[in-house]
Amino acid sequence: MVMPVKIYGLFGQCHGLELELKKQIKRSIKEEVFFHYKERCYEIQSFSLRGSRNYINVRQIPNPGLYPTNKRVEILAAVN
Repeated sequence: MVMPVKIYGLFGQCHGLELELKKQIKRSIKEEVFFHYKERCYEIQSFSLRGSRNYINVRQIPNPGLYPTNKRVEILAAVN
């Protein structure tokens, strides 16, 4: 089962974009984890995956190569 979640901060926008997370990925979502979306790298700043309003706040990382030790995960079910 996929989980819909509203992600704030994609492309520098303050309004949220609702996307679906991969199956059983909740345990991989932590602060300071990187993920890619449409050829851009983002860092998870804060999140809540409980209740009816699931959200993740992110910030774009312009040079992800400068952070080689940060964990990178694939969290999205499908990238359009």
